[in-house]
Amino acid sequence: MKSVTPTTKRLANRTALAMLAAYGLTTVHHIYGGLVDDAPNRLRVPFILAIPSLVTLEALRRYKRTGSGTALATSSAVAVLAGVVLSGLLHGGYAHAYKDILFLADGPPELYYPLNPDEHYPPDDIFFEVTGVLEMVTGYFLALFTYRLIRDSQQSDHSRRRKGK
Repeated sequence: MKSVTPTTKRLANRTALAMLAAYGLTTVHHIYGGLVDDAPNRLRVPFILAIPSLVTLEALRRYKRTGSGTALATSSAVAVLAGVVLSGLLHGGYAHAYKDILFLADGPPELYYPLNPDEHYPPDDIFFEVTGVLEMVTGYFLALFTYRLIRDSQQSDHSRRRKGK
């Protein structure tokens, strides 16, 4: 069991907060969209994303407590796949930012439909679109703090090896 520095704990806490922010925002976004658009499939998203969110948070808790490389790898992989790639890039980036930019630039809807044929176009609800685009922001912070946590872990390992521990 390796010791975890106060800096590492702080980075793990920031990563956890970023994951909670990403989950909270996507929950508000999908519940609102599900109710406003009468789309029950959107109401399932918070339950589905609860699983990777909880796995990430538990792995971060374990990493802070034990310094386990497995816990760090688990939290990082799940956070990046669920929070950064799925929620941030695909959903926030493609399903909202790209769609909104395409609409505002008066682009043809055919450029949007191939990857999301069931989504309504043009965008018609500002709150829904803004909260959707903001998922890119939470994905960015989740990626940033995950990267910093991994880098901190690697630097700590390197320092320990140089000291002969």
